[in-house]
Amino acid sequence: MDIKAAFPSMAKGRIVTSMKVRQMDGDLVRWTESFLSERMVEMMIECTTMERHPVEAGVQQGSPVSLILFAIYTSGLIK
Repeated sequence: MDIKAAFPSMAKGRIVTSMKVRQMDGDLVRWTESFLSERMVEMMIECTTMERHPVEAGVQQGSPVSLILFAIYTSGLIK
């Protein structure tokens, strides 16, 4: 199974639901919702900055917490 594509396409609602099903701490669930909300992406091509767009899915790459959220997101795939 190829799960590489899941990292940039993770749905916030699915992560939050998965955390609630696992009865994770409510503060952690709310923090996760906040962490994944109101994010923007901006691309730069050959020194030209493109217009910013909202990000509806995925987690920030490079953040240590993103790896944990990815593990929660994909944990239901493997028994």
